[in-house]
Amino acid sequence: MDNVIKYVEDEKKTMQTLLDYISQDNKVKQKQYVTCLNCDAFDPLKSMQMTKKLFHDHKRIVAFHGYQSFKIDEVDANVAHEIGVKLAQKVFGNRFEVVITTHLDKDHIHNHILLNSTSFVDGKRFCNTKKDYWNMRNISDELCKEYGLSIIEGPSYDSKKLNYHIMKTYMNDIKKDINALVKESNCIRDLKDNMKKKGYEFDRIDGEDVVYHPYCNESIYLKSLGERYHLDEIEERLTDKWILPQNVAHTQSYYQCKEYYQLYKRKQLPKLAGIHVAYLISINILPTRKQHISKEARQALKKMDQYSREIEILAKNKIEDIDQLNSYQKQKQGELNDLLKQRQGCYYQRQRASRMDEKEEWSARAKLFTPEIKKLRLQIKACENIRNRSFDKDIERIAQKKIKQRNAR
Repeated sequence: MDNVIKYVEDEKKTMQTLLDYISQDNKVKQKQYVTCLNCDAFDPLKSMQMTKKLFHDHKRIVAFHGYQSFKIDEVDANVAHEIGVKLAQKVFGNRFEVVITTHLDKDHIHNHILLNSTSFVDGKRFCNTKKDYWNMRNISDELCKEYGLSIIEGPSYDSKKLNYHIMKTYMNDIKKDINALVKESNCIRDLKDNMKKKGYEFDRIDGEDVVYHPYCNESIYLKSLGERYHLDEIEERLTDKWILPQNVAHTQSYYQCKEYYQLYKRKQLPKLAGIHVAYLISINILPTRKQHISKEARQALKKMDQYSREIEILAKNKIEDIDQLNSYQKQKQGELNDLLKQRQGCYYQRQRASRMDEKEEWSARAKLFTPEIKKLRLQIKACENIRNRSFDKDIERIAQKKIKQRNAR
């Protein structure tokens, strides 16, 4: 017998979707092996939703999904379903609404258990801790022994595989929440505080940063989430939000995108760069007069810094067409890949280091690559933006119209 619980989110797997899945006729023999505990047998979803409404529970995790499987040819459907119902009664029956189904569509008969995350008694939520897991596991083993069935003494390949997929789900949650909260946070401390409000905890193990998912007691190394989720990378992403161009003076020269606006007026820019400047003027990203710096203007400044970088790439490298742009981007991508590989080597050495001072030394070495990596990423992103706009016929039409107006003066 093996059992695993994983949670269900309202965004991707709603209770309705899961109820439909676990109650499919071809899997459960015309509803013969479906039992509802503490909820309406004809509409369990409505019962569960009413419980959530009663206790004003609008949290993201709406339900938990458990599995209970048996050795092939050791049990029939009646006994398997009976054991599943007893398991749910013993573990959840006095506090939670549960649907138990027995599936017959595989070689091994198995039970599915859908649990409303909100208690119908007091509105408190099921936490799915390690203690909960082992309590369910032990009760399941006891029931199987009562029926003379075998139990799993050690984890099998399948259970490891299930745990792997559950951990991947947790890791995806963490990445999604970090990405969302980077937009709302001002600094790394803000981000950690916002993550804690969602139930996450941060710590360090052997000099490595780890995070704990609210529904998982195992530590997850930030480095395992990917390079963008190292703390120094997250810090860089937070910093990028607030970087405005230097020389933030209320002067015409600043708003005119450095010297490129003047080069445009003198018809000294390459064709593609000239089209970009003309387009920016036409949509007022490049104002030609002083403006009061409002919130909207500050946002425009950030955009203008991006556009300035794009024009600089086109002008300095004399890029005249898309082929030249592709060649330039390919070159920068190669440089970026080399630096990322070198920095990853530092992270690897930091992981292998036994002493804290060695770990800190490798961390410092890794950070030396960050400024150039950041610069290359901005350049590659600028190339992508240029390419997207260059294929936009409306943008080209507007820019050409502006160029004609300039030439007519």
